[in-house]
Amino acid sequence: MSLMDHMPILVILFPLTATLLCPLLSHFSMNIAKRIVITALFISVICSVVQLAQVVVSGQAIHYELGGWKVPYGIEFVTDGLNGTVTLLVAVISWTTALFSSPFEKRERGSNTLRSAGYYSMLSFLAVGLLGMSQTGDAFNLYVFMEITAISGYGLIACGEGKGPIAAFRYLLTGTIGASLYLLGVGFLYAATGTLNMSDLAKYMPEVSDSPLIIFSIGCLIIGFGIKMALFPLHGWQPAAHSYAHPAADPMIAGIMIKVPAYAMLRFFFCIFKSTSPVMETFLDVLGIMAVMGVLFGSLKALRYDTYNKILAYSSIGQVGYIAMGFAIGNMYGLLGAVLHIISHAFMKAGLFYTSGALKFRYDIHETTQLGQIYRQMPATSLTMTVCALSMIGLPPFAGFFSKWYLALGAIENGQYGFVAVLIASSLLSAIYFFRVLEKLYMDKKDEKIAENAGRSNKKLELPWQIIVPMLVAVAAVILIGLFNSYIVGEVLKPTMTEVILS
Repeated sequence: MSLMDHMPILVILFPLTATLLCPLLSHFSMNIAKRIVITALFISVICSVVQLAQVVVSGQAIHYELGGWKVPYGIEFVTDGLNGTVTLLVAVISWTTALFSSPFEKRERGSNTLRSAGYYSMLSFLAVGLLGMSQTGDAFNLYVFMEITAISGYGLIACGEGKGPIAAFRYLLTGTIGASLYLLGVGFLYAATGTLNMSDLAKYMPEVSDSPLIIFSIGCLIIGFGIKMALFPLHGWQPAAHSYAHPAADPMIAGIMIKVPAYAMLRFFFCIFKSTSPVMETFLDVLGIMAVMGVLFGSLKALRYDTYNKILAYSSIGQVGYIAMGFAIGNMYGLLGAVLHIISHAFMKAGLFYTSGALKFRYDIHETTQLGQIYRQMPATSLTMTVCALSMIGLPPFAGFFSKWYLALGAIENGQYGFVAVLIASSLLSAIYFFRVLEKLYMDKKDEKIAENAGRSNKKLELPWQIIVPMLVAVAAVILIGLFNSYIVGEVLKPTMTEVILS
């Protein structure tokens, strides 16, 4: 086998190696240890691009059997257009977040090298978990990577400011319940079919679809995944976790940690169960109700706050509702809208949390009331905030508009006009709270403390380049996904959705 054939495992192997090396190398040089993590995640981005290009050009999924064990006895990694895109998404945001963290780590390090090494190891370990969840073709292996994601997530949230440890403990309690329910659901599947390989599970499903074990499994999975993706009303851990997590790690936690479980839910419900189970329609109806309530709840709660991170945290609950709405719609347009929203929202929300971290880094700003005229001192930060906010509202030509457009097309095709009304109402609510933020940014008077600090600054750049580059990557992604949405949908996502998900 050539090196190209090993891309699925190399995507994960480089960050895993960096996770192990970082604490060891930090005893000699923290800068070298940090650069090892950043370099490993960048190599993971390259591997993700290469394997996705292979899939798109060949039109065939990549199947990689670990240890030479044949399916269904061994663990398999599968890369197709859908999860190849999610893998690339995870790799890019992991790398930019590691880069973004560098100035924060340098400022906070002091003599505490151990804390810095632990932070970068946890960040890289989080990437390992999310990349593994994106690529695995084995239901139990997904649980293993889900726990890796959770453990590293707990640590990064606990490293945060103020109530970070309390938020981490709350997430630990609810996350453990979610993981346990997922594992219980997988146990029911194994009891009914005798296999854990996802492709095998899909083959056996028509024969056992009437089994009570399958019904119990679906129930456990919808709650387990719902907790992990912060779907209303299972979102209790999320606002505090996103508000108090380490400011440098927040873009990764908010951007992709709740999106990959949503992708996993899509795989289970539309690849394994499909329409073979008699209760699937009922469960999708329940999911639709949860989605609508989440969209409205998140949007209305975001209106109440002036704290920037709180606004972003509650808006995420509403945005996750869009993804669940696409699942509830269940047709091609609905699922395409859900997947496109997973991708676009990851970059939008990561970009907004990059701006949050940038504001804290330079001026220690937490409240939107302090944003007056800040664009004069921080143009790159203001550009990122503006583009990502407009995309979250759903204005063209940004990515957020097109994901909502596909959701609306799917709802209209099914005659589910209530979903269309909710999409419009929530977009208007998003416009209210994001335009309120932008109004403070561009129209309010300059905060006195900010004005004093601005007069003392003689720096050519508003921020270190390691903070500016991730913000510009997020802006570019939001714009390019919008402009090239037809190619992403038609050439990358739709072939896999047609062949595997809705076959």
